[in-house]
Amino acid sequence: MKEIKKEERNENLIQELLKVWENSVRATHKFLSNEEILKIKNMYQKH
Repeated sequence: MKEIKKEERNENLIQELLKVWENSVRATHKFLSNEEILKIKNMYQKH
């Protein structure tokens, strides 16, 4: 696995990572509502 420093991350990479994160959360965190998941996801889309 290669580490990608924050300043080297582009928007495409961030969106792909968010997809992986969201799919994982939806599969394993049944206690979170859709609204809660989207709220958390939106915190990272803005950075």
